[in-house]
This record gives sequence, C-alpha cells and structure tokens, in this order.
Amino acid sequence: VYQVTVRLQQKLNDEKILNQFATSLYGKNLLEDIFWDIAKNCVELLGFQDCVVYQVDQQRSVLVQKAAAGPKSPYNNREIINHLELPIGKGIVGSVAKTGVAERVGNTTKDSRYIIDDELRYSEITVPVFVDGVLFGIIDSEHPQKKFFTKRHLRLLRRIANVCAERISKYLTEERLRTKIARDLHDEMGSTLTSINILSKVAMS
Repeated sequence: VYQVTVRLQQKLNDEKILNQFATSLYGKNLLEDIFWDIAKNCVELLGFQDCVVYQVDQQRSVLVQKAAAGPKSPYNNREIINHLELPIGKGIVGSVAKTGVAERVGNTTKDSRYIIDDELRYSEITVPVFVDGVLFGIIDSEHPQKKFFTKRHLRLLRRIANVCAERISKYLTEERLRTKIARDLHDEMGSTLTSINILSKVAMS
C-alpha cells in the first residue's frame, strides 16, 4: 500500500510539473523565448544542475546551442558561456540527433562519444525534439553524480519535449501565416498602385 501511494504521489507531482511547463510556454511567442523557458524550467522544476537546448541547422548539419541554464549561463542574462556547435553524429548529443532516440548515460567516462563542454560531468541525459515529424532540436542535461538520471527523468523529459514541440509547431504555423498575410498584402498593394498608375495615365491622356 505504501509503495502504491508513493507511486501515485509521484505521478501526481509529475503531472503538476508538466502542467507548469505547458503553462509557462503558453505566453511565449518567440522561438528564443521557448528555448530559454525550457532550459530554465528543467533546472528549476526538475532539479537539474544544468540544461542546454540545441537547435538543428539542417543546411550545415550541425546542432547549435540556443539556450542554457546553470553553469553555461550563470548570470541569467541569456548569454551562453563557451558557445558550442556540434556536427550531427558527434558526441552523445550528436548521436541522439542522428538516431532520434533519447539516451541516458550513467558514466560518461566510459562512453567514448562524450565531449566535455564547460567541465567534466559523469551523467548525461539527451532527448530529441521532433516538430511535425522532423528533428528540430535537442534537450540535454549533465550532472556531476554518476547514474543521477533515472527512468523517471527520461520519461518526464520526453513528455516535456512533446510539449515543447507542440508550442514550436504552433509558433511556426503562426509565423507562416504572418508571412503569407504580409506577402498577400504586399502583392495587393502593388496591384492597387499599378491600377492607380494606369488610371492616372488614362485620365491625363
């Protein structure tokens, strides 16, 4: 009974955390705001020591660090220390980007793929973010304690990645709509000006 009660309480806490993530993202209207909000909340709500969010640059086949919380951004001023770009396929982050499968590494010193960023840490968890079926980014966190990240962390981070993907998808849809409206207005304005110019010439003649 005690074990069942603990599991139920943990499940309720996890749902509460996910709701906080979703609520926090609701008012974010820029891609940059979405990335920084995810990184900040992974540290504050999940108790991680650090979190870095990467975006995929499809043209160059690299992962670009777009937001961070913890030692990579100690002053909370949206600046990333030791800014990195990783080729897809390189490092644990690059491997996850290539395979599309989330990973949990309990001891990075035994994983030849591990790349030291600002300092050596022994645990790493890496989850891909797919937007409309296409890899868009990576959520990555490291910890100095070996085997720190649990199956629960992985399960939560996958669901957080889905929440993030939904918000990004909505942002991209809105951005495409804004671009289409601006283009249509531009075309309509150009057509109107052309008509005015023709009518003016006809009137003058």
